[in-house]
Amino acid sequence: MSLLLALIAIIFAGRLILKKYHPQSVLLLTGIVLLLIAHFSGMTSLSGLVKKSTGFGPFDAFEFIRDTLSVRLGGLGLQIMLIGGFATYMSAIGASQVLVRVTSRPLQRLNSPYLLLGLALLLGQFLSLFISSATGLGLLLMATLYPLLTRLGCSRAAVAAVIASTCAVEFGPGSGNSVLAAKTAGIEVVNYFVQDQLPIVVPVILFIALLHIVVQRFFDRRESGDNAAQQMQTLTATDEADAPIAWLFLPMLPLVLMLVCSDLVFSSLKITLDTAVLISLAITLVCEYCRHRKAREVMAGVQKVFDSMGSVFATVVTLIIAGEVFSAGLKAIGAVDALLSLSGEFGLSAASIILLMTLITFAISALMGSGNAAFFSFAPMVPDISRHIGSDIAVMMLPIQISAGIGRTLSPIAGVIIAIAGIAGVSPVDIVKRTAIPMLGGWLLMIALTFARSGHLLAVLPWLAVLVLLMVGGYFWQRRRKQPLAV
Repeated sequence: MSLLLALIAIIFAGRLILKKYHPQSVLLLTGIVLLLIAHFSGMTSLSGLVKKSTGFGPFDAFEFIRDTLSVRLGGLGLQIMLIGGFATYMSAIGASQVLVRVTSRPLQRLNSPYLLLGLALLLGQFLSLFISSATGLGLLLMATLYPLLTRLGCSRAAVAAVIASTCAVEFGPGSGNSVLAAKTAGIEVVNYFVQDQLPIVVPVILFIALLHIVVQRFFDRRESGDNAAQQMQTLTATDEADAPIAWLFLPMLPLVLMLVCSDLVFSSLKITLDTAVLISLAITLVCEYCRHRKAREVMAGVQKVFDSMGSVFATVVTLIIAGEVFSAGLKAIGAVDALLSLSGEFGLSAASIILLMTLITFAISALMGSGNAAFFSFAPMVPDISRHIGSDIAVMMLPIQISAGIGRTLSPIAGVIIAIAGIAGVSPVDIVKRTAIPMLGGWLLMIALTFARSGHLLAVLPWLAVLVLLMVGGYFWQRRRKQPLAV
């Protein structure tokens, strides 16, 4: 009964979100209904979910939301809001644009168009450490790298597909998903970045870059009528700000401070991510005052940070809280315990359950065009499952977190795909056709590396083989029907 209720809730919420209902409202209301069902059916006492019970079970459901708001707004929510505000300010003063422009200059010295595409993917993933918005980074690269690569002989669709993939693998302390994953695992985000993410994401990104080189060359040869020399157009997506070249270091400050003030460099110094962002903001304000010598302009810049923080709260933090309420509802009706019990009866390892959650997150992200709703809903369940199998929480959290970003890159309705397609003058579906193989290949490699590192590769290897066979079979089936590659 618990699993049936959970399945109905997931299908109901997913269907409404696909129909463009507000995801925060859908997850929040579905979570409240599940909590109330758990109370009235006697499955769970809601008083155990709150810090202090109201004395009346149904009211405790809303007390749980209040507790979650108070905890998240002062911790994880504050960090994500500060990251968003700092990123917006870096773009407003032109620091992000300078960083992209300067780091892309070495590409001009190469003459191989497809090698350029692979290096552009690596550059974009590096820049995603400092520019956390996928759409924002995509627009910056379209205004800087896109004209360069098309002039050097790359096709519009190929360049658009590579640029759309630059934030597919979300990692680093600047990623909201990474911050949530680290908090859920109970470790510092910088340790999660260095010890858990880097060993996995580096080979995955290199593999995706290699696949892009091969795939874009294949598509360009097949669509040989697409002449890059006739594809030039004027880009107006992003204005080039006239910032000093030294400003390229400003977006890097939070990451540098986090790495320096950790066990990796100075173990005696300990600062949190939000403190690092505040210090970086203070340094930036001093630099901006020295640049303009106008206090009024500097103060206006600070207001942009606060405005952006409010926007991030409305879009990201509320989604995290709604996802936690939805996850708490699933736990309250006993879905997690029932799933673990059922897996034991059928001989499934809990690692297989993590793989199933990874697959669901990947699929929902591809369908919705956003990985946040799926990841924020499933992330709170991972600690219980990881403790059940005696595995490291961060290691098991990683494939679910990375799947959210990769799945989004396979969605033609994702904001970054639509924005880049509009500027490049190509169809979002054409971009997704070109990102499908690199993303699926990188996703499968990420799963294999993650479970190999946790010692559970043999448990999920049969399922990975089934996934590969299904993908290959689907490709050849569509090719036989002479249909375009769909995702």
